[in-house]
Amino acid sequence: MKTLKFMQSDRFSKILFFLFGAGSILWFLIRVIPKPSRATYPCMRATYPLMTAFVVYLVAMFSSMFLFKKNLAKYAMLLAFVVVAFFSFDNDFTSNIPTSLNSNSYYTNQANQPIGIAQGVFPGRVVWVHNPDVTNGEMKNTVGDYWYMDKNCNQVLVDSMLSSGVRRVGGKANVKQAWDNIFIYFNKNHGRGDIGYQEGEKIAIKINLTNSCCNNGVPNNLMDAAPQMVLAILHQLIDVVGVAQADVWIGDPYRIFRNEYYTKCHSVYSKVHYIDGTGNVGGRTGREVTVPSANQVMVFSDKSATASLPQQYLNATYLINMGCLKSHDCAGITICAKNHQGSILNTLNGDKPANQSAYYMHPSLPYLNTAVNQYRHLVDYMGHKDLGGKTLLYIVDGLWAGNNSNGYVEKWKTTPFNNDYPSSLFLSQDAVAIESVCFDFLLAEYANKPDVEKYPYMTGVDDYLKQAADPGLWPNGIVYDPEGDGTPIGSLGVYEHWNDSISKKYSRNLGTGNGIELKTYTSLLVDNYTNEITAVKGLKMVNYRIYPTPFTSNLHIETGVSGPVTMSVFNLQGQKLYNQNINKSFDWDGKNNMGVFLKKGNYILQLKELKSNRLIVNCKIYKE
Repeated sequence: MKTLKFMQSDRFSKILFFLFGAGSILWFLIRVIPKPSRATYPCMRATYPLMTAFVVYLVAMFSSMFLFKKNLAKYAMLLAFVVVAFFSFDNDFTSNIPTSLNSNSYYTNQANQPIGIAQGVFPGRVVWVHNPDVTNGEMKNTVGDYWYMDKNCNQVLVDSMLSSGVRRVGGKANVKQAWDNIFIYFNKNHGRGDIGYQEGEKIAIKINLTNSCCNNGVPNNLMDAAPQMVLAILHQLIDVVGVAQADVWIGDPYRIFRNEYYTKCHSVYSKVHYIDGTGNVGGRTGREVTVPSANQVMVFSDKSATASLPQQYLNATYLINMGCLKSHDCAGITICAKNHQGSILNTLNGDKPANQSAYYMHPSLPYLNTAVNQYRHLVDYMGHKDLGGKTLLYIVDGLWAGNNSNGYVEKWKTTPFNNDYPSSLFLSQDAVAIESVCFDFLLAEYANKPDVEKYPYMTGVDDYLKQAADPGLWPNGIVYDPEGDGTPIGSLGVYEHWNDSISKKYSRNLGTGNGIELKTYTSLLVDNYTNEITAVKGLKMVNYRIYPTPFTSNLHIETGVSGPVTMSVFNLQGQKLYNQNINKSFDWDGKNNMGVFLKKGNYILQLKELKSNRLIVNCKIYKE
């Protein structure tokens, strides 16, 4: 009876109010301070009113005691009013991700209105290559069945997709000639003349290994760059372009180059420099530690900080930026521009050094700065002479898609993915155009997500793209000069939204403007434009390799199976010119069964298992 009376008393109510109020503040601090976007979660929204009331109560109580004691009672009411007004205001935390939004507003209000100056052999061209068979739709992403394993991502189709993309960026059916066009365009625009790649020039490749942050025990279910893509770009540069292995640097400067990547790549290209943030630590051998530049060569244009960059970037003539396709709870999206958040070393924020961190630049991201036309440090990345200024080619690895900065692997529901993995690659020489296209894909996919996951729709997400495209859109008082040498950057590319998420047409596709051209290749068949290596739809994945394509003297073939294989070569009329049983790997000299070299041209290569006669591959090859 006494207990019941106590529970009904004012004293008990006050105790509960204090307990719940203090608990709500503690819960808010633990959950939201490390990651402010959690303020939008339902549990946080439920906690917020109680926390607000408790804070207002405490402030009012203590301030009133002080003010009345000091005979300043007339100010007490004013202070209480200010406190209530502050906590009643819909602040940046809770307004960061909209609770109601017309998801088509980007298309209907900004469609096909390009700004900026298009870049590239074909100005504003972004190539999208989609092959649904490249990834395993049945992948469980659990122990023994992770996304990065070869059984879940077909290496041959990855090689084919990248080759197809390069051909379309460079505009040549011959992949070597396409690369030449890409290099020539870059060199002409950098005052080096009408030349392609020159022997001895070094190439740095920035990949995204965000989740490889601590040691080899990082969660294997979180998405980074696909190991198959890392091997594919090395194959293109070394076997097709002819870059010496020792002239290639690849890695994510202060993440680790995990064994899943190193074992695959080093077994083929042992002289490449595999760089990470720790070097040969934790039993890892063969990796080299990132070397920060001696000088603070990055000067952020809001004058808040400076930073070093990897010395390997400074030594390179060219850089390839290979980002991933992800949403992001702080930036809205993370493609190629934000990929360089991992390139910033030895940051100096005033007098506070923070080795290997660009965290001090987070206030310029949309989750903390939701207004429009604000300073965005991503523009500095895109414009710096040793980052965007050295970038030969932008590649977005969209074989898998990542939800949020952690990269939770997810299937996409929109057409043409239809509840499958994106299985896509995007390539461009235009830094702004490729981000714009991937932004449109993310906007379309996230239009029907729950509000707490609608990261691409945060206000200010595209601020950096508009400013990178057009200096006339820079914020007042900001001049983007990331080297701090008094020379502002110009337009870095063209920004535009497509007409709609079904037809995906930009102004150059429609013939209405000088914006983006989306060049799409989604067929599994060999076409007249390229000489892709393609697998027959529905076959069991076999990780064979056939290179170089095109070939001059020897074609190297790795069958991907343990037993004997029948290799056949046909002309385009179907006449069999060569037939041979081979094992595992084989080098063909390009001669027919009569010992005569085949003429320059296109041929069909077929591999079948000898025992079962099961077709492994039927592909087009080109002999120079």
